[in-house]
Amino acid sequence: MQRTLGIDLGTTNSVMAYMRRGEPQIVINRQSGDSTPTVVGRGKRGELLVGASARGRSVADPANVIYSIKRFMGRKFADPEVQAVLRGIPYQVTAGQDGDVNVWFGGRAYTPIEISALVLRRLREDAEDRCRERFTRAVITVPAYFGERQVAATREAGRLAGFQVLRIINEPTAASLAYGLVREHRNDGRTILVYDLGGGTFDISILLLMEGAFTVLGVEGDNLLGGDDFDRLLAGHLLQILRTEHGADLTGDHQGMERIRASAEELKITLSSQLTAEINVPVIGKDLVNFNPEVSREKFEEMIRPHIDRTLELTRKAIQEADLTVADIDHVLLVGGSTAIPLVERLLTEMFGPDSIRKDVNPMQCVGLGAAVQAALIGEVDCPACGIRNPVESLRCANCATALDGHEKIACPACHLLSDNGETACWKCGHELSSAGDAGAVSPSAAPEAPAVRATEAGALQACPRCGKANQANATSCSICNEILIDEGGLKCDKCGARNLQGAVSCGTCHEDFSVAPPTEVTPQNLGIELNDGRMAVIIPKNTPCPTLEPNRRDFSTAVTGQRRLEIPVYEGPHDTAQRNQLCGYVTLPLPEGLPRATPVNVSFGLSADRILTIAVKVRVAGAETKVVELQHFGRLDPEHQQRIEAHRQKVTAFVDRWAQELTEAESQVFYRLLDDLDQVLIKGPGPKSVDMLVTEAEQLVGTVSEIRGSDAFITAVINGAGKYIGQENIVKLARYSEELGVARERADWTSAKASAASADALIDGFGEVVRILVFCRTLARQGQLTPALTHRVQGALREVDQKLDAGADDDVRAALGILLTLWAEIREEVQGLDFSSKMPTKLESGGA
Repeated sequence: MQRTLGIDLGTTNSVMAYMRRGEPQIVINRQSGDSTPTVVGRGKRGELLVGASARGRSVADPANVIYSIKRFMGRKFADPEVQAVLRGIPYQVTAGQDGDVNVWFGGRAYTPIEISALVLRRLREDAEDRCRERFTRAVITVPAYFGERQVAATREAGRLAGFQVLRIINEPTAASLAYGLVREHRNDGRTILVYDLGGGTFDISILLLMEGAFTVLGVEGDNLLGGDDFDRLLAGHLLQILRTEHGADLTGDHQGMERIRASAEELKITLSSQLTAEINVPVIGKDLVNFNPEVSREKFEEMIRPHIDRTLELTRKAIQEADLTVADIDHVLLVGGSTAIPLVERLLTEMFGPDSIRKDVNPMQCVGLGAAVQAALIGEVDCPACGIRNPVESLRCANCATALDGHEKIACPACHLLSDNGETACWKCGHELSSAGDAGAVSPSAAPEAPAVRATEAGALQACPRCGKANQANATSCSICNEILIDEGGLKCDKCGARNLQGAVSCGTCHEDFSVAPPTEVTPQNLGIELNDGRMAVIIPKNTPCPTLEPNRRDFSTAVTGQRRLEIPVYEGPHDTAQRNQLCGYVTLPLPEGLPRATPVNVSFGLSADRILTIAVKVRVAGAETKVVELQHFGRLDPEHQQRIEAHRQKVTAFVDRWAQELTEAESQVFYRLLDDLDQVLIKGPGPKSVDMLVTEAEQLVGTVSEIRGSDAFITAVINGAGKYIGQENIVKLARYSEELGVARERADWTSAKASAASADALIDGFGEVVRILVFCRTLARQGQLTPALTHRVQGALREVDQKLDAGADDDVRAALGILLTLWAEIREEVQGLDFSSKMPTKLESGGA
């Protein structure tokens, strides 16, 4: 049985938990902490640091200490919210090749997904080392107000870290699951408001708790509001004191600024338990000031009051949108480290009353504990390849044999990211991976044994921990009381105390329903498409339960007559104007020719329990294609990059269509693969190849094949059009080069083809300009590129040249060529837009002479 790790991947700190003997338990990390700072850094020797050790380098090397990466997840660099976060961050953040965010660390550019994967990898290593279990699967939490792109980014980070991500669950819902295990038993329903104020995000979730059932009634939040903002306000206050009282300015002093930021965080924590606090930052700034100001809780609360008022405003909005009143809220559950600030609890107490605030769950740990509980409730795992559901104990999909647990991976010693076992080079930086031992495997060096094997020797009996009955060593449950003997991650029954298998929602011994059940989530924002007038047509409204029992459908129609391509932008957000919302991606669909205006189009949206959005587009006409895509797998391009890809796709398509009869099978296949790559990036978004890489590849391929095909065609044109002029020996040489070119083209061997083409071109250039003119004139006349009168005169002059050449009269040949050269001047005036310095056949409508 593969174990599942519950992970609260936080903005400032991350927590992990797992099910041990039927109850969720926090996993202590390698530094004996119950939480791990979500920080990645670089040591003095360039080694990877994660957690407290990385945070400890923030003053010495601020440019290589990455924190608050969660705020960049799933966002574009140009996003105004990203630009707002950049202020005050000491490390370098730039726009990536595809318009996403790039974070520079150790001289390399990483995506927020990759940085998060490094954190998740360390959490997995610590959990496996501490628990002596293999954690190949994970349940990862996200803020309830995370959008679809951010959820997808979190899932991808888990995959890069080697996990099979079983579920993405909202943080407030996870906290409620942990709360459900310790609440007293009641049969009547209660309404719970989860107030989740963490380091970087704020969420509100309202849930209805019945015995054994959790239903989310509504969510609200702000992804850019949290303890980091309070730290920033305190840091600004300290800098103002430093300037006013000491005349010191830390502009450009990154180490000094980092010391102030770290001091501000310490002040915030201290002021949660004291009325005043002071810091001591010796020898700071150019003047080496000894800085030890005192800050009062009253001043701190004055600074952050607008932010706390914002959370209360969002709280009231969530209650109203759930069709409730403040009086309907039975309990308020505080989640996140920033709820330790006394002002938060005081204002919530004023709003809801003192008896409503619950403190019986650790606000720093409850999300991680709830993620472990969610893992215990999962009875099926979706195949990442075919989507078929399999029993949770399955290691491979019954339909397509795809692995259903995480993969052992190798850490690259250069960039520290993970590659699959067996790979010879890192997918990120190309560094050679000679072996798992050299690069460093994720899991402990000795694979942990299964609990049952550790507990007994082969053939020995094992005692039931509940009733004491001796059972066979390979027994999975007690023959007397049904107690689970192998810890497989299930829940412990509240009533009889029996442990159960993972996925069970009621006790296998006493058949009592558990006090928790798989929760029903809701969408945090409206989901819809952009219409041709710019409005957003909502297909799944905010607070729609997910998974949806059946897809939400809406009918639309095409905008113009003869439309050949349907492009549907998908947005998420509250605004009526689509482009004011978050662009999720595009669905593109080719249309048959001759469609009338207002042809019916049906668009349906469906949501899974993980908020994976599946979109189906159907055009109601014979011969039209139905396009079905998953949002997490399509449309990551912004409009600028999408236009670049589409423009080069059209260029490649036009080239293939124009020269289809002259391309070899191998050349055609190369073009078709490139077109498929371009299509995939339009549909799925950037993959291994970035937009810039694909654009460069398209330009180079068209240029290379155009040059090679042109040389091949020009050799034939020279032999046919000037063979009498260049002599039999040269004809034989050109024929040999043409044959070599053909063989190379059949293999799509561009290097050999270019070499043969270059040899042929050099030979032809040695013939002089007269040969080129002969070929141009003969080809233009045959292809009808000239007016009838000029064509007649050119053909007459060419016949004269041929006749004189056959007669062997050199003077007469020169005279005939003189006439042709006179006509050549007229040809150049008449034929506009033709590059006469090039290989002519590449510029005309068809090849050959």
